[in-house]
Amino acid sequence: MKFTQHARVEFGSSTNALALSRDGALVAVTSFDQKVRTYSTATMSLVKTTHLGTAFPHALCFSPDGRFVASGAKAIALFDTATWKKGVTLKGHRHEIQDATFSADGTRVYTGSGNGYTPSDWTARAWDAATGAQLWKWKSQREVYAVAASPDGRTVAAGDNQGAVTLLDADTGLPRWSTSVGAWVYGLRFTPDGASVIASGDAHQLAVLSVADGALRTIPMKSAARAFALTRDGATAIVGGTQYGEAVPLAAYDVATGKGLAKGPTVGRLPQGVELSPDDKRLYVLVNDPHELLVFDL
Repeated sequence: MKFTQHARVEFGSSTNALALSRDGALVAVTSFDQKVRTYSTATMSLVKTTHLGTAFPHALCFSPDGRFVASGAKAIALFDTATWKKGVTLKGHRHEIQDATFSADGTRVYTGSGNGYTPSDWTARAWDAATGAQLWKWKSQREVYAVAASPDGRTVAAGDNQGAVTLLDADTGLPRWSTSVGAWVYGLRFTPDGASVIASGDAHQLAVLSVADGALRTIPMKSAARAFALTRDGATAIVGGTQYGEAVPLAAYDVATGKGLAKGPTVGRLPQGVELSPDDKRLYVLVNDPHELLVFDL
């Protein structure tokens, strides 16, 4: 695997989150200047800048059909990508929403929130994407920093800043199991077959958990696996890491064996998001220090 830089977009303030539409046509970035910037991936030209009015837009996701991009802080707003009009707003969290994702069928949005302030709002919640109604709320023991929805729509994974990954029933919000992965969880993704959920964060590893029972195996690495993307077959993970706050090279790993497959270029010291195009030919990496979006052809 070779990494050839295709494009580079600079930002004037710290970045927060990265999202790619399922068809690969749009990529969006949030930053501390309170804006969502959406770009056409064909040209990497700016399509729309949307002002959110909040300095902490950590949550960002596209609906599966690409019709909506959702972002915000204590509340999540859905913006129509055809008209850029603001639609449904999901309100109820007391603290900043750290992550958000749509269900596979696009009918729901799942969110996770938390910070160190009291009264605490360490919750994962489910929302009706059409009406904004809250469907359920699950209370965590600590701040929830990552959420992911399974491909079959049956479960939701939540990860917290103490290293717990909890699998929740998508219909009820009730937990099925909880497993510790050892350190702060920043990212969660289900494998395409739905058999596993993979966690990244402050641990020097990717944690691969069985959806059936929470059984854990790890893919060790020399740096904290801050953010990652999976190829469409789930066989390869491309990781953006950090080592004691220092920049490290991008790296690709075989998910089944844990074997390192390739090293890429060194990027900013704090990766905020990694996304792969649907054909696995283009990689998007959002970093801080410097604050930029890097696009690579693979």
